[in-house]
Amino acid sequence: MKLFSTASLHCLLISSVIPFTSAYPASEYNTASSRKPLPLSVEVVHEFPHGTWVENLAVRSNGKVLVDILTSPDIYQIDPFTKKAPILVHHFSEHLGLLGITETTQDIFYLVAGNYSAATNTNPVGAYDVYEVDVRKGAKQARINKIANFPKAGLLNGVTTLNAKKGLILIADSGAGLVYKLNVKTRQIHVVLDDPTMDPTAAVPYGINGIHLRDGALFFTNGAQGIFAKFPISPDGVARGPVTVISREGFSDDFCFDGKGDAFFAQNSDNNLGFLGPEGGKVTVLTGAPLTDKTLLAGPTACQFGRLAGDKKSLYITTSGGQNSNASTPTLGAQLTRVNLASSGYYNKGS
Repeated sequence: MKLFSTASLHCLLISSVIPFTSAYPASEYNTASSRKPLPLSVEVVHEFPHGTWVENLAVRSNGKVLVDILTSPDIYQIDPFTKKAPILVHHFSEHLGLLGITETTQDIFYLVAGNYSAATNTNPVGAYDVYEVDVRKGAKQARINKIANFPKAGLLNGVTTLNAKKGLILIADSGAGLVYKLNVKTRQIHVVLDDPTMDPTAAVPYGINGIHLRDGALFFTNGAQGIFAKFPISPDGVARGPVTVISREGFSDDFCFDGKGDAFFAQNSDNNLGFLGPEGGKVTVLTGAPLTDKTLLAGPTACQFGRLAGDKKSLYITTSGGQNSNASTPTLGAQLTRVNLASSGYYNKGS
């Protein structure tokens, strides 16, 4: 998620066009002969009413998609293979909106609910809770349990699973510029990472955003500083070494990896889907602005791959409807979209 003033946006726009440095040798990714011409096509799976902001998603093992709404405290389930209306899984009446979500064991999810107001741009400190959402008996029979309150939280945002067996998850605090570890079994909370690369800036009050684990490291985006970086961490989430800035690719909201370690970025304010191989180098825009009409991806917020055998090369992307876009006044509702990466040359299942 990214929300800030016009002045902040101007500052970020300047930073996003500054050439970045990379921790790896630079290379061009869209020159490979095996890759399809860009832009890749975007399919709209479902569109919500105008004014809705879909903040994050989780793809279930049955292929259905859970989506969190920022502009209302609702989580829905969408079946991407049918035209059926979304199912309201739960309305969190104590809160104004939902943010990050992660799955620990099959069909047991943990999400952030808070009281950030997109309408008034207000964010009460400590107004964030983490809930368990158990859909093992189906979306219509979900069991909801409040797990923890974060009284000192600035703005809880991205969430990822650290150790499913132990019940450990990591939560990014965009407002404070740090990472919490929550034990969902004991409900204990600890700050495990706090580094200047995670901080917000004077111009942009929200720092670290999306977080994901891969190869013994916590990868994260920081839109305020325009970086994509990683920390080597221990199994308990503590840093094992210094941070590495992989790229200064401008603003990205959340992101995801394919099997090889290629990163796909939901570049919210720029209305596009970005791609960066594990070798680093230049971020390639796969679809959206500036390649095509900005409305094709109006404010992408998060992405995740399908999980069914025939859907693993489908990249699902949620959007804000362009509410935080660099484009003109948005005219779309928030969407769940799908980009088919099969035979595109931009998907690698890994070993």
